[in-house]
Amino acid sequence: MKMIGFCGSPRRRGNTEILMEMIQSTVEDAGISMEIVGLADVDIGFCSACDACHVPGGKCILDDDMDSLAQKMKEADIWVFGTPVYWWGPTAQMKVFMDRWYGISKTIFQNKKAILVIPMEDTDDKTASHVVGMFQDALDYVGVEILDTVVAKGVWSAGDVKEKPEILQAAKDAAQKAVSVSSKKPAAKPKGKGQSKKETNQK
Repeated sequence: MKMIGFCGSPRRRGNTEILMEMIQSTVEDAGISMEIVGLADVDIGFCSACDACHVPGGKCILDDDMDSLAQKMKEADIWVFGTPVYWWGPTAQMKVFMDRWYGISKTIFQNKKAILVIPMEDTDDKTASHVVGMFQDALDYVGVEILDTVVAKGVWSAGDVKEKPEILQAAKDAAQKAVSVSSKKPAAKPKGKGQSKKETNQK
């Protein structure tokens, strides 16, 4: 089983990245590999609404990193999306990334699950409601189940979340839900098992 994290914060070593790394270390201790991609560090262009990706045989006209990110999404079983709250919404980096989902194969979203990580300075849950709602609606639309949502309230300066043990624990708990899903996933059958000798000899 594999996981992939997409960090939408433009700030390195900030609270979003710290919480995502907490999830990463927890699942890796359980034998699950997880990569974290900083969306501020990759080249993702704006969707131009040309619809070239939706004509028969068409594809996105933009030559950037989105194809490789889509491949990472395809190969992972669980996705972790992290973004701080900016003006009651996600960061620009996260929104541009999500807009580009329009141009990728819808089969990529099949049988996937997600975890949300949303830090913010405010302490009112309502402040994160638009971001949470956006993810809920978008992921529901493409058929992705949300395993857990970690809203980290009252964190502003980079590293503030380290002084919030209850938030760190919430990130660990979210990671454990991913581990639980992993333990329930059927193991892949070894190649050739369950086939007759005649079948395995066919070319």
